[in-house]
Amino acid sequence: MSSKHFTVSPALARQLKRIAERMLREGGIPDAVIHQDWLDDMARELKRMVASYDGSPRKAKELLEGLLIAEKAGVKGVAELRRALAGRLETGKLSKRKAA
Repeated sequence: MSSKHFTVSPALARQLKRIAERMLREGGIPDAVIHQDWLDDMARELKRMVASYDGSPRKAKELLEGLLIAEKAGVKGVAELRRALAGRLETGKLSKRKAA
């Protein structure tokens, strides 16, 4: 294993120093902001999963798990995504799987 020291460019070092000084002066990012960003990311990912759902059992399991986790975490819009998915199921807009 190499024992090379971690190095950064002078420009990156200056930027990191400015960031550290600003954080000391102004404080960090509030936890509520970080939590809301996390919830927004979850909502975007869930929306992408609903849009790409093709009717396969594997994707159904992933989607159900995502919906349950998002709902438990307090993501806004989970009910609307469930309704959108139900609408796609009713209209038959999912790829039809071949009967065995």
